[in-house]
Amino acid sequence: MTRLSTRLRASWLAIPGLLLLSAAPAFAQQVAAQTGDSHAASPIFQLEAVTVTATRTANSGFDVPASVSTVGREQLDDAQANTLSTVLRTLPNVNFGGGPRPASQSPAIRGLLGPRIILSVDGARRNNDGGVNTPLLLDPDVIKQVDVVRGPVSAAYGSGGLGGVMAFETIGVEDVLAPGKNVGGRIKAGYRSANGEASTNLTGAARTQGVDLLASVTYRDYNTIHTGTGGSGSTLPNDGQLKSALVKSTITPNEQNRFQLGYQKFADDLTGPNNPGGNTLFPFSQKLKRRQEQYNAAWAFQDADKRLLDGKLSAYYTKFKLDGESRVVPALDPTSAMTATFGASLQNSTSFETASWMKHRVTYGLDFYRDTAKNQSAGNPNSVLPDGALQAFGGFVQDEIRILNDWTLTGALRQDSYRLSPSGQAASSNDRLSPKIALKYQPWSFLGVYASYGEAFRAPTLTEMFGNLNTTRALFNFRPNPSLKPETSKTKEAGLTLAFDDLFAKGDSLRAKATIFTEDVKDLISQQTIGTYRRVAPFSGTGLIFQQRNVANAERWGGEAEIAYTLDDLTLGLAYSRLRAKDSATGANLYAPPDKASLGVQYRLGDSWTLRYVGQAAAAQHYDSTALRRRDAYVTHDVGVAYDRDWYRVDLGVTNLFDKAYVTYQQSQADTYSYEEGRSVNVTFTARF
Repeated sequence: MTRLSTRLRASWLAIPGLLLLSAAPAFAQQVAAQTGDSHAASPIFQLEAVTVTATRTANSGFDVPASVSTVGREQLDDAQANTLSTVLRTLPNVNFGGGPRPASQSPAIRGLLGPRIILSVDGARRNNDGGVNTPLLLDPDVIKQVDVVRGPVSAAYGSGGLGGVMAFETIGVEDVLAPGKNVGGRIKAGYRSANGEASTNLTGAARTQGVDLLASVTYRDYNTIHTGTGGSGSTLPNDGQLKSALVKSTITPNEQNRFQLGYQKFADDLTGPNNPGGNTLFPFSQKLKRRQEQYNAAWAFQDADKRLLDGKLSAYYTKFKLDGESRVVPALDPTSAMTATFGASLQNSTSFETASWMKHRVTYGLDFYRDTAKNQSAGNPNSVLPDGALQAFGGFVQDEIRILNDWTLTGALRQDSYRLSPSGQAASSNDRLSPKIALKYQPWSFLGVYASYGEAFRAPTLTEMFGNLNTTRALFNFRPNPSLKPETSKTKEAGLTLAFDDLFAKGDSLRAKATIFTEDVKDLISQQTIGTYRRVAPFSGTGLIFQQRNVANAERWGGEAEIAYTLDDLTLGLAYSRLRAKDSATGANLYAPPDKASLGVQYRLGDSWTLRYVGQAAAAQHYDSTALRRRDAYVTHDVGVAYDRDWYRVDLGVTNLFDKAYVTYQQSQADTYSYEEGRSVNVTFTARF
């Protein structure tokens, strides 16, 4: 029996255990809709939310044959989220490394991060290669929904989808206005004790004769972060101010057409180490200015019955800018990094029948984007981060076939071409054809099974190929590698869904979904140690020299599962994930976050009170062949209570209840070893008008 078949068989045997260890409440919103009660307990995790991310068409996240998780506005409010990682890190096989400073937190899906996952906000790609800085500047106050799709999606989105997609949708007028109202809004104020953060948000919306308008502004003032270590060295400098704004307008002249314009801006100034993931031993300090702007426009069109036309034309422009000004003596050179992206997309879906028992929804389209990077040091080209451009163009077709109401076959094919043009270096280009196929069978109303096969690829970034840090006055060095090859992967997935009503008591609901996967990656780009050097002040000792190199063949396997259970005013949940990765030639264990389980309990008490608990347990990661990345196990606990009346709401919560000192499994910055935020008492007041 081959290693692949052995892993698949073992993974299938593990599914019952995954389902017993995983739960996620997803149906409180349905209960609220049926009873007409707007204050019913909201879910901690969701399974049945509508998503357009997995297939680029509207589907239930529960029914689509892929591993999908959704976070809605309710979960963000209940968690009093001040960063994106607050809620997203509780999802199975989703992690945020880099320490407690938001400026360093980069998302990972199935252990793949940075350019290996596609980040988008209202359909606009966020392509800046973050390095030690987060690639995603977005405030939680303006988020309506987050869709996380795990696994290869190159057939739908092109280069970069080895790990999956994290798609953010911002709030709209319908999320602010009360039913039957044409004008309204909200005012929110909050405080967090762990970093002394005070925050305010003002959102207003109006609707009249087919025109909607929304505006939202957020301000946050945050300070030193207190970790759970206690004593001296238990604080991390992180003083700063954040300003965020969102403006959206939607024009609907008739039922067949909808036009939308949007503008977003994120700006913050903070003082901390030039590596935001650095701990208290990191000597360099700087004033960091981060700026993100986004302009987007879209036209959604359809015919009366969505048979021939059901599509969207969109265009966007984003600009990310990062400026650093040294605060040490002798001062380091000021630095500046900028990434601008222009993109456009056109897609349409056509529905038809080839027989009375076979229905098709064919989606086809074109995508284009161009990234331009410009990096400077002391006003001159930066030798560490190169300038250049990346241009990508792709076309795709997908057919979702419904057969006999019990079978769903989805096939997709995409052709991509890309060109990388570094300043002062020879350009490189490549083409790639990416297929994907998925089959789901629903033999009974309570059971569904599915399997899929997909291929994905990712082109190397400018930083990976040409980044060069060569100085003894640094914690580490890295060298360029212009011969890097694109990564390609072949992934097999299998999963099941379970749906029960009136299972243990009349009116209860249980939904479960589990997925296992095995993946073969060719030419995996991996950071490797290629040498050492002797550091000079302010550092001492021996530093490591890194370089991005291709691992000829890597094997990755694992799975994730979620179950949702609700009974009256009680919702329960757990989410579980597991991942392993190794070099096929050497057997070395590669980057792989530890096993993780998240437990959620929420109970609505009376008409206005809601009690909430979220716990997260991460197993020890002592098997990574890079010893510096290894981490101990930890468990954290969060509790909260909300009081919600007709026009106002008060939330009181405590995160990291027992002030646990722990370090998450980091990304590539293994040397930083920064402890996470300690106990924090959080209060939020929201008034609706």
